[in-house]
Amino acid sequence: MEGKDFLEVANRLFKSAHEADRRTSVSRSYYAVFNHVKTVLESFGITLSSDASAHQKICQYLRNSGLDEAEGAAQNLSSLRTTRNDADYDMKASVFDNKNCLLWYKKAELCIDSFNGVDKKELRKGIIEYKRIIND
Repeated sequence: MEGKDFLEVANRLFKSAHEADRRTSVSRSYYAVFNHVKTVLESFGITLSSDASAHQKICQYLRNSGLDEAEGAAQNLSSLRTTRNDADYDMKASVFDNKNCLLWYKKAELCIDSFNGVDKKELRKGIIEYKRIIND
């Protein structure tokens, strides 16, 4: 399975009449992007923890890679994570209607497409250099 396979689940769920399904759609949208990016970074030999710190670390690496496209992906990923946290933990939030969940699904889809356009050789080089500078 690939992380982006979660987009298919998100696509089915955002249309639901049930709020729990729509919230799950947002969560799956985020994890589609997160796992897709994580797989690429791991293919570079970058080790990421299995705890929550990996979410921040991925964004940190993308933001500091020296590539504008990667920085944009980090911003989108961070924004999706915030929305995912709201979907999973803020039961009083009332923004999880079909229209908004469709927008978050589309944002995840566009984020993956945009990330796929990033020059992976340059991304790897930029992240490795950043890790060297910060002694990580």
